[in-house]
Amino acid sequence: MNLFLIDVDNTVYPKHLGVFDAIDMRINQYMKNLLGMSDEQIDKLRKFYWNKYGTTMSGLIKHYHIDPYRFLDYVHDIDIESLIKPNPLLFNKINSIKAVKIAFTNAPKKHAVRVLEALGIIELFVDIFDIISADFRGKPNRYAYEKIINKTKADKYAMIDDWEVNLKTAKTLGFFTILVGEGCVDGVDLCIKRFEDIKEESLQFRKADYQGK
Repeated sequence: MNLFLIDVDNTVYPKHLGVFDAIDMRINQYMKNLLGMSDEQIDKLRKFYWNKYGTTMSGLIKHYHIDPYRFLDYVHDIDIESLIKPNPLLFNKINSIKAVKIAFTNAPKKHAVRVLEALGIIELFVDIFDIISADFRGKPNRYAYEKIINKTKADKYAMIDDWEVNLKTAKTLGFFTILVGEGCVDGVDLCIKRFEDIKEESLQFRKADYQGK
């Protein structure tokens, strides 16, 4: 079995739609309400958490002992349906790829479901592995990837994401890696501007180097 791990936000839809911008604003508001910080202080703290823990939430859990479920509900309370519309071209592209597809996201499953339903592609995914499935230790933490490998035990893996740091971990485990977005970096196997640009002959799958127990 070939397994294709597909990130959700800013990967299956373009960044310019503003979905993650709306989530970003909700995160900042949450931190203002919780910590009483200024915008400048929040910006510095979030950059520190990104670099050290991979996500703002991980830093807030560690240093402020926040309730992650309340945090996730609050920051993902946005009007997705007004921002995202069905994408038949995306549906056809994902459907044509000969692999089992799992959504691999640092968002909660409820958010991922809303995004995939709005795009009209949810039926193409056999599962959603979210931040809660990863015990709140999401990408790029190696733990999340190893948990997927142990759960799925696929023959080969590929992963697509809009954050190169998330693909860096996947690369250390032997996955074929695809970066989606405007830029490209060394170390990933394939760079594309949008998901629909994947060419069948360019997509490969590789056996994971991690042997789960």
